[in-house]
Amino acid sequence: MSTHTPRDFSSNRRRFLKLGSAALLMPWASGQEVTAKALVDLPDSVGYRQACTLFNSRLKPKPAAVKKCLTEDDVRAGIQWAREQKKTISMKSGGHCFEGYCMADDSLSLDLSNMNAMSLEPKTQIFTVAPGAKLRQINDFLLAKGRVLPAGSCAGVGIGGLTLGGGYGLLARQYGLTCDQLVSIRLIDAEGKVHQCEGDHELLKACRGGGNGNFGVVTQFVFRTQKAPTHLYHRRFKTNDLTPAKVKILLETWFAATTQLPRDAFSAFVLNGKSLTILLTHTDLKSQARITAMMKPLEKLVTTTTRYYAPLYPAAIKTYYGRSGPLPFKNACAGMLEGFAQLKELIETLAQQVASTSGVIWQVNTLGGAIQNKEFAAASVFAHRDCSYMSEIQGYWDDPKREPRVVQAVDDIQKMLAKHGIKRHYCNYPDRNFADPQSAYFGNLDFLQKIKRRYDPTDLFHHPQGVRV
Repeated sequence: MSTHTPRDFSSNRRRFLKLGSAALLMPWASGQEVTAKALVDLPDSVGYRQACTLFNSRLKPKPAAVKKCLTEDDVRAGIQWAREQKKTISMKSGGHCFEGYCMADDSLSLDLSNMNAMSLEPKTQIFTVAPGAKLRQINDFLLAKGRVLPAGSCAGVGIGGLTLGGGYGLLARQYGLTCDQLVSIRLIDAEGKVHQCEGDHELLKACRGGGNGNFGVVTQFVFRTQKAPTHLYHRRFKTNDLTPAKVKILLETWFAATTQLPRDAFSAFVLNGKSLTILLTHTDLKSQARITAMMKPLEKLVTTTTRYYAPLYPAAIKTYYGRSGPLPFKNACAGMLEGFAQLKELIETLAQQVASTSGVIWQVNTLGGAIQNKEFAAASVFAHRDCSYMSEIQGYWDDPKREPRVVQAVDDIQKMLAKHGIKRHYCNYPDRNFADPQSAYFGNLDFLQKIKRRYDPTDLFHHPQGVRV
């Protein structure tokens, strides 16, 4: 059977979906000599240096080689090169991994960033996309057609890594994670065989939250889409010159206010030094009165409350695209949380540590809602659906001389959180210092290891914090 490049996917999608959950086992392309002579970029080449520029400029990855992929044939050539050279494989779609694991040291990094073809089936509104498409490109494409894929907000993130780790953003409480929208994948395993999976296929389940770089190279994602919101209603609450005691009061009040948020709403508690910004968005006008009532206790504690803004959604979402990179930082998940009780005894110390180092930000985001849908949970391996909140720690600097101090401050906060039992984390926000990343990131580890043994028994696709055989 012949292979198909991503540009062929839209015309062949119906034929593949009719095959049900059975995998298509495709051998190496007949008549093609795929050997170690396959073109790769080595460390002394311009292409290598360009590919190794990641969004986080603090990172200096040193893969053994880089293979730029435009087609599945390129991917299979890279796989065989790695097998012949006895190298592991990492893979890059957007290059936003906080620790640079998409270009792991001494691996062959498959650069999928230019595999970005996409199509939308008009009747079913099913969206087919290659792994290197960025969220900005996807939003531009879908919103022009009145559709949206619930995903993250950072414009340059690649859809591949985002989806495989879960994928959350402003619409996740309303519709579920990005991986919950996934109805089919096309994956190339460690032997170069192609598997087309849909329905209740175990490989598809493992790819809904099992992390990037564990089982093979996903060259095609097929998603259901949602009707795009017309507007994004939002407002902010701000206050400055906070003491640790005041931060504790505000955080407890925020947790209480957000417990019963409507599903279309999202909120974030962002502590930057001694300043606090509370972000609130929602997509349904009918939710405004309920949310306003819930936020009344917070209004009494802050110094500034913006009025409601209601820009059109396509324009509003761009305000959350973030800074364009590369830029230096040290960011990571700082714990999947069930509620305020987990932070009660340590929040004042944490607030003091955030305030003591300029450039350090601690943030808590709302989860819950549709993310806790039982059907989504049964069809995926995302480990933290019982957690209604996620915190993250961020460290930024402009002066290179400040890097050691900021990184140390982030690490110190992480150690304190771990000491207090906060050890569950989101695999898309990794930290190389997590003591037991497999336990931190993954649920149903026995199942994931079974899938790993089936599709990659020699650990060719080796993620430094991934599923082990």
